[in-house]
Amino acid sequence: MESYSEFGELIADTVWDSDPVNLKESLMGLDQYAFSAPEELTVEQDDDGRMSIKGVHGEEFQWRKHAKLQEFFEHKIMTGELSPLVDDEFNCNPVKLTMPIINELEGLVQSRQLPRSGGGFFYGHQFQDESDDEYLEQDLKFCSWAKQTIEEGDHVYYDCWW
Repeated sequence: MESYSEFGELIADTVWDSDPVNLKESLMGLDQYAFSAPEELTVEQDDDGRMSIKGVHGEEFQWRKHAKLQEFFEHKIMTGELSPLVDDEFNCNPVKLTMPIINELEGLVQSRQLPRSGGGFFYGHQFQDESDDEYLEQDLKFCSWAKQTIEEGDHVYYDCWW
């Protein structure tokens, strides 16, 4: 082994080749969530300087290693169309979704045109087409729910953790 990255690639290839069905669940990786809140979320800092996100919310949707969905939201952050709540870090930092973003997402899901992810070890890019198929119905339900939730005056957030 020449380097740590070669070792990581060897492990990933070995796991992928030996058990592709369970790869998504068996390795650490990207977990994604969507939830609503009646008020906009706020950030509070305690006496030790630690930040915490405050607001009443309940998880409504969850995905596991849906690389194409993550790519869509990361692109929106990179272009400035969405902003993480606390800082520029997207990991464990929700973004508030808007109706135009959800409408765009819904169109891409319906036309099966979610962007491909270059991924990373944690994103599940190795099986992104399979995840896209697996989550098609859920993605459409999410878009419908999110639009209705916003129309009713609540706020919708997307969050991820890798």
